[in-house]
Amino acid sequence: MRPVSRKLTADPTRRDFLRLSTAGAVLAGMGGLAACESAVEQQASDKTNSGRNRPRPGGELIVAQPQDIVPNAVRNQAAQDASWRRSIFDTLIGIERNSGEIQPWLATEWETSDGGKVTTLTVRDDVTFHSGRPFTADDVRFTLEFMRDEQPAWSFQWLLERATSIDVPDKTTVKIAFDQPINNLFDALALMIIVDKETAPNLLAAEASNDIIGTGPFAWGEYHQGESLTLRRNDRYWQDDQPFLDTIRIRIIPRPEALMSALRSGQVHLGTNISPLNTTQVKNDGRFEITAYETYSAGVYLGGNVKSEPLDDKRVRQAINYAIDRQRINDDLYLGQAKVTALPWSSASDAHNLELARHYERDLNKAKDLLAAAGAEGATVVLETNAQFSKVAEIVEFNLEEAGVKPQLRVLSADQQEDRFQNRTFEGLWIGVHGYNALSPVDLIYSALPYKTQQNLFNFESAEYTQLAEATLTANSDQDKRTAYDAVSEFLLDQAFCCDLVQGASTVVSSGVTGWDYTVWDDLMLHRAGLE
Repeated sequence: MRPVSRKLTADPTRRDFLRLSTAGAVLAGMGGLAACESAVEQQASDKTNSGRNRPRPGGELIVAQPQDIVPNAVRNQAAQDASWRRSIFDTLIGIERNSGEIQPWLATEWETSDGGKVTTLTVRDDVTFHSGRPFTADDVRFTLEFMRDEQPAWSFQWLLERATSIDVPDKTTVKIAFDQPINNLFDALALMIIVDKETAPNLLAAEASNDIIGTGPFAWGEYHQGESLTLRRNDRYWQDDQPFLDTIRIRIIPRPEALMSALRSGQVHLGTNISPLNTTQVKNDGRFEITAYETYSAGVYLGGNVKSEPLDDKRVRQAINYAIDRQRINDDLYLGQAKVTALPWSSASDAHNLELARHYERDLNKAKDLLAAAGAEGATVVLETNAQFSKVAEIVEFNLEEAGVKPQLRVLSADQQEDRFQNRTFEGLWIGVHGYNALSPVDLIYSALPYKTQQNLFNFESAEYTQLAEATLTANSDQDKRTAYDAVSEFLLDQAFCCDLVQGASTVVSSGVTGWDYTVWDDLMLHRAGLE
């Protein structure tokens, strides 16, 4: 493998990107990807698998998860696809979880010009798709246009729509231009999977296709809906000697007790999305390793349709948030391992403000006063959720009753939930989970469905919100960013159309697996994984 040219002695962080770009700085990848392995991977892998030996080659890794995969949602951050997305597809860059450093992947080098408005990427010339077709810069252009133009919308579609041009001067160069500097472009490039232009439409189909093709370490094998997905080793993978495994089989095991039983009996090597309550079953069993992701990217939120009574009055929405016992949710359901907060930013986010995050500390008297002022004492409110958060909903239901509200709790089926999401037709309150809270605040307020400025789940619209969001996108200096982030946080707390309850960590239970890792987006990385 050819070494990657080096133009800086150290990689800039994503937070430094705009500052460097406006100075015309050149951002370059680390030399040689450390023998085809990024620094972020080695650091994280050493931490996740401390004391383990290099994985032995071959074998089948069996992964289990509670929800079926959703192939036509793989372009976005669907948790159901986090187990296989980065095994099939590569991205242009990576972002180190703790430092925010930009790391090379399919792009080896990048620079900005014109005051940060133009980003030029240099991509690898030794990569092939699973079909054998060579990967070039034109595939990057196709992917950018595909993500920008196709429906359902990619989560960063709004960002690509702001691009004024996407040019490919040669086979290894891509230039993306905007009419103003954008401070979260590299977040989008880290999340965007590179798709095959010959088969990309299959990613939009309702039915899973065998022609799902990427450049990743594993190729699509067999998919049995509701049961399993098999991935097979990509012998052409550009990282030498990787992957180690021959196959990965992802099993769908919806019942938590059945999934834990499969782990304990050795039928499964690695289980994802395990509840902290269920990890207690293996906590003292030396065969198992429990890994709680450090990203805290699972934000459990409560939102309400602002066009339904009595939620059309923000005082009622505020009262509901004062009534909720967030600490009990953390203690009883997350064993104290989650973060209690009313805001959507994780503690790793630049927008995190501890004082504001505590704004809705439980205060039943204040809740009752607000309900009385709004004339909503004894009001009936529909409270909906899915099976995953039914226990959270039961605590919220009890808290609302204490405040004098009459909740009607409903646990929706997957079809009912999808209908509410697509048509924005929640009857009242909804408890769900969002991502995009660990990196740029811009990602969340433009991309996360509950909080989006336009067409969010709860029919909330505000010119002021749009203006505040725009300020977070274009802020340059640290002081401007701090001011913009606090302003949008205060607005979210005041309007209370959606507020977080707790932020939990995705939890993995594994046995006999080494070398696996996860990204800042909580995608599993299995190209270096193996069986002991």
